[in-house]
Amino acid sequence: MQPIGDIRLRRRPAHIPVEQGTADGKTRISCAGAKCVAWQPRPCQERREAQFWFERHIAQSLIHQLW
Repeated sequence: MQPIGDIRLRRRPAHIPVEQGTADGKTRISCAGAKCVAWQPRPCQERREAQFWFERHIAQSLIHQLW
């Protein structure tokens, strides 16, 4: 029998970043998480900005879980 803590560590992450480049050189980082498939952010000029919106997406869902 395995301890419960080991089972929790093996779960897949809730948020999986998927980085895509557009033809005009912009970057989009969307989320391939099971509950986030519909979230499709707009392409950003810089990868840093795309990363910011992805991290905000993660933080926003964590805040909603606390409610």
